[in-house]
Amino acid sequence: LGHPTVGSGERAPPSEPAAMTNRQPKPFRLSSEATPYSPKYTTTQQQAAEAAAFSSLVTHLRGRLDVPNIELMILGGFCRNCLAKWYLAGAWRSGLHITYDQACERVYGMPYAEWKAAHQPKATVEQLARLEATKPFHASHPKQDPPASPAASLPHTPSLSSAEALAAGMQPMGGMG
Repeated sequence: LGHPTVGSGERAPPSEPAAMTNRQPKPFRLSSEATPYSPKYTTTQQQAAEAAAFSSLVTHLRGRLDVPNIELMILGGFCRNCLAKWYLAGAWRSGLHITYDQACERVYGMPYAEWKAAHQPKATVEQLARLEATKPFHASHPKQDPPASPAASLPHTPSLSSAEALAAGMQPMGGMG
C-alpha cells in the first residue's frame, strides 16, 4: 500500500523502511460473528471456508520458492513459520498432539531443515535492517500449552512439552488471549 509500482505490476519496497515505523499497527481479530456485509454462516461452514483459505495459502506459498521468509515478514508481517505456529496452536486447541516440526512439514511440504537448505538464502544486511524497521507490524503467536492427553486419532504422535518447545527454538504457547 502506498508503494510505487514498478514494471509489470511489481511493487517496489519502501525506500526508507524507518518511515514505516511511524504508523501504528492496528490490532485485528477475525471474528466468527457475521458482519452486516457477510452472510450468516454456520460454524461448520465458516470453519470449512477458513480451512480452504489456509490450504490455498499454503499451496500458493509452496509454489513461491522465490519468496524468502524474510521478505514475507518485511512486507506482510508474517511468514511460513508463523503459519506453522498458528497451525500448531489450532491443532492443540483441537486436542491434536503434533509437534512444531510436524506443523512446519504441513506448511513447507517437507521437513523445515530440508526446505531451508534448498530454498532460503542468507539474509542480506539490507533485509535485516528492513526486518528490524517493520518489527511493530509482525504477527504475534499466541501462547498455548499442548493438549493434556493424546488425541484418539493420533495415539502415536508425541506431545511437545514446553521444555521441548524451547529446545526446538520456539516459544512454548500458553493460554489464548
